[in-house]
Amino acid sequence: MSDLSRGVFKWARTLHIYVSLLGFLMFLFFAVTGVILNHDSFGFDRVESTVAQVRLPVAVVKAGDRDAIVNGLRQAASVHMPVSQFSAQGDEITVAFAGPGKRVQAVIHAADGTADVTYESRGWAGLLADLHKGAESGAMWRAVLDVISVMLGFSSLTGIIMLLALPKRQRMGLLAATAGTVLIVLIYAVWVPR
Repeated sequence: MSDLSRGVFKWARTLHIYVSLLGFLMFLFFAVTGVILNHDSFGFDRVESTVAQVRLPVAVVKAGDRDAIVNGLRQAASVHMPVSQFSAQGDEITVAFAGPGKRVQAVIHAADGTADVTYESRGWAGLLADLHKGAESGAMWRAVLDVISVMLGFSSLTGIIMLLALPKRQRMGLLAATAGTVLIVLIYAVWVPR
């Protein structure tokens, strides 16, 4: 083995170890939440809902100022999530807020400034599901998911490079990697509906 090959394998091992350790918590998070998402027994379809009524100043509602209405709702209904929908039709304004595992929808009546507010929570299962998918979790969390995905790919590639440095395990390792790849493609081709 040449000095260049030894250097490449040494760097691959070092990078594999530290990239894997750096992403350890998120790798474990994706493993656990992937299993949870794959089964219905964790209560993802269970939604706890409560309804309340709050009042906004009629002048604010009739002015139709989106920011003033949203800020008024945030204070009156104790909502801290980002706005996911804002629509005004006739005498009603609908404002929805969304975050991981939670949704809040307010229907504001322009005539008197009252708002019917529905709070929905899907509990810890909904929170984990939305974090796993990056749903309603914000730009920073989606960036974290992108970085972790790159780290997983990098860890996989450095693992293969390390395998190539182990002559005694190389044949069996490449056979296992090939068998795993063929099995996944076969399962997709035969059993996944299209």
